[in-house]
Amino acid sequence: MKYLMLIPLTLLITSCGKQSKTKLYKVEESALTKSVNQKSLPQDPNLTLDKSIVNNSYPIEIALYEDNRFYYNLPNLGDGKGTWKLNNGVIELKAKRTLFDMYIEVQGSDEASQNLTIQFIDRFGPNTLKMMNVNI
Repeated sequence: MKYLMLIPLTLLITSCGKQSKTKLYKVEESALTKSVNQKSLPQDPNLTLDKSIVNNSYPIEIALYEDNRFYYNLPNLGDGKGTWKLNNGVIELKAKRTLFDMYIEVQGSDEASQNLTIQFIDRFGPNTLKMMNVNI
């Protein structure tokens, strides 16, 4: 009887959330210079001029700066600032918002990390978004 109850539970757990089939790659430190703005995070970042990664469908914009800080804009929720670090080939972004803490992982969409993909969990579950390079 125990085993019969495990089958539906297993199906429920494996079917919830968006399953990503995207192959992700570690970001090498040498590849960061392409995506990181070579200046400190300004008081009022200008994403029309600064290097950023964007996904217009979600929508989200992220700009990394050399002082290990980042700026983000979520047109549906507002903007903010946080910190980032490279940890074992994954760029980890962290920021505190009024309603929730933000944690995003950035990895390469290709071996050379010419394009990046972000992964995070929002109120709808896990998300994996391919990002578009802007001013890079």
